[in-house]
Order: sequence, then structure tokens, then C-alpha cells
Amino acid sequence: PHHCIKLIVSRGVGGRGYTPPETVNPTEIVSVHAIPSHYAKWQQAGICLKTSSIRLGLQPLLAGMKHLNRLEQVLIKSHPLPQGFDDWLVNDIEGNVIESSMANVFFIKGNRVITPSLAQCGVAGVMREQVMIALLEQNMNIECLPVGAERLIEFDSA
Repeated sequence: PHHCIKLIVSRGVGGRGYTPPETVNPTEIVSVHAIPSHYAKWQQAGICLKTSSIRLGLQPLLAGMKHLNRLEQVLIKSHPLPQGFDDWLVNDIEGNVIESSMANVFFIKGNRVITPSLAQCGVAGVMREQVMIALLEQNMNIECLPVGAERLIEFDSA
């Protein structure tokens, strides 16, 4: 079976408040997890997304980064999905599609591939970059644009 590695690096234990200690002793946590068996089915058949009522706030200084202060995602994942849905589709507070609760998203319109702009919020995942590189190597047109939720019906597929 296939596995994935999760690596968490923090600046370590601090004192009271937000100022880091003068001497930082980073904490590293490495864990190995089996890739869920249903991922193969999802790759073949696709998944069904339900729009989350919880929206991401805008913070361009943290946009794109995967960090440990993803409290909005914790709230999103704490809500059970309705029957027949596989994951949450997540918008920002302005109504732009950003990501799913656990993955980046891509939309296809003709010969164009569009992925939401992550200039204000969201996680620019490692696999997002790999998908973008693979698409460019196949001479596909890929664009990072704001995608308002109302535009989803314009796309051929996601």
C-alpha cells in the first residue's frame, strides 16, 4: 500500500504571549499515514462537493502558506457532510471559490485550466504546483484567477 508523510515544524515551546523566545528550539513531528483506500475510486469517478457555509477570511500575508493556524478548516471539517457528498467546497468571505477542505481545485473550460487565485487566502498545496507544472509541460493554458461561485456553471468540468 501507498503512504504519505506528514511533517510539522514549529518554532517550539514559547513563553507567554506571541513574541518568540530569544533562543528557538524547533519542534519537528513526522508521521506516516496510509493513503485512504477510497482515493483510487475518487481518482477514477471524481467526487461530489458541497459548498461549506463557513468561509475563509482574507489575510494576504498568510495566503498560500500551509500553517498551523488553520482554524477555519478545523471548523469546516467539524461539520458532517450531507449524505452523498465527499468533501466541502470552500469560498472566501467575498464568495470566491478557494479550495476544498483538503485539496486545491482546478476547473476546465475548453483548452484552458483555471485554478483559483490564492492571493488573499487558501493553501497553495505541493500537489497543486506539481499539477500546474505537468499541465504546462503538456502545453496547456493554465491561469490563476479569482473564481466567483456564480461562475462554476461556466466550466466544462472541475
